[in-house]
Amino acid sequence: MDTYKVTYRKPQNIMPGYMSYHGKDSSRLADSQVIGVANKVGRNLSRLSGSTLATDNHDSLRVCIDYHGCFALEKDISAALRSINKSQLSGIVRQALKRNSFQIQGWRARNLDGRMGNPVSLGLYRFEGVGVDHGEWIDWSVILKVIQSPANLGFMNYGEGDDPTHWNYWKRELLVYQSGWLTGLPEGITGPLCYDAVEMPGNIAGMWLEDIKDTYSGAWPLHRYALAARHLGRLNGIYISRRELPSFSWLSKQRIRQWLNTIAWQDFPWDHPQVWQQYPNPELDSFRSLLQDNERFLAKLEQIPKTICLGETNPSNFISRHSPRRQDQSVAMDWSLVGIEPLGSDLGQLVYGTYLNLKSYRLHDISETLFTSYINGLQDSGCHIDTQLVRFGYAASAAFRVGLAKLVHLGEQLNREYEYIPQSSYPAITPQPFESVMADEAYRMLDRI
Repeated sequence: MDTYKVTYRKPQNIMPGYMSYHGKDSSRLADSQVIGVANKVGRNLSRLSGSTLATDNHDSLRVCIDYHGCFALEKDISAALRSINKSQLSGIVRQALKRNSFQIQGWRARNLDGRMGNPVSLGLYRFEGVGVDHGEWIDWSVILKVIQSPANLGFMNYGEGDDPTHWNYWKRELLVYQSGWLTGLPEGITGPLCYDAVEMPGNIAGMWLEDIKDTYSGAWPLHRYALAARHLGRLNGIYISRRELPSFSWLSKQRIRQWLNTIAWQDFPWDHPQVWQQYPNPELDSFRSLLQDNERFLAKLEQIPKTICLGETNPSNFISRHSPRRQDQSVAMDWSLVGIEPLGSDLGQLVYGTYLNLKSYRLHDISETLFTSYINGLQDSGCHIDTQLVRFGYAASAAFRVGLAKLVHLGEQLNREYEYIPQSSYPAITPQPFESVMADEAYRMLDRI
């Protein structure tokens, strides 16, 4: 159920061809102010009564035209979210612009979604507008990220409780920003600036974040994915070689074991014809064997050095930007799954996402390129460790994480199908799944480390 929407508040008493602006909390620029189409080309703006506007210049058009109307949060959302007003927003925007005397003149908000199927997320919202500082008109934008307890939607054992080590603990990202820990990350990897992070009534929290534009407009080449892998290596490596693991109680722990204990993989319908399209001859599939043999692999993973892992390394979580020194940074927008995991665990999801995004490359080439870059990142942080250990941590973790997530999604898809579809009507069998490729590699290394 979509419980968090954004809609227009319709302008009142506006003549055809005219527009007016009023903010969520502000008054209109002038109660009966309207703008004729002719004014868009530079004619004097005036009230219907004929008096002249106080801001009679071209820049003021942006307030009245670009930001006409108002977005308002619907009534089924907590009053704490619907109460965002000009006073609250002004403090956030002044921080973002580093201008203490900035005055908001108009704003709007729009839903960027950002929920990605996890009930903890209520979505991302971009607040944008214009304002004035010492006569200078300035555009601005900030992001509001809203999270909630899964209990609000009736979920149980999904991170809504008081166990801060739960892989999906709903308050984790709020606590990450409140701790200030992100300000000390190694060069290359970072989070967005956070202007405010507060818990609100109703088991809801919000973080006001920096709005960042990707330097590649989201279309990363292979070398940029490889650089993100290197940045992850620096993050993971620095807690092996130079820093002690932080003692935050809210860090996730043993995520794979938690998943194995809560996902009903033992009852998965491997003999379903649609499953056969993903896993041909499942009795011989190495990923299925890895699940059945999971204790052996978990025991080996426990022998690999533990480090801080971002946890959410799908490429969609990263934005590329230039640092003040013109160095490329990988900005991770989601820190809700950060925790303590075996070295190499962060790499698998990034490799898989890169493979999905770059169809012209073979999985082997992507895997080797990103793994080499990840090792370089470890070495950047002074972490010189047996690469075979890292390789096993990468392969085994990737097989478990990607594979179990795919089983959940595939199971949900099967549950929605009410009619049997003959196997012949499905597309041709796909290449060996990513998780099976990773499981093959993990098996080859199991007795050698």
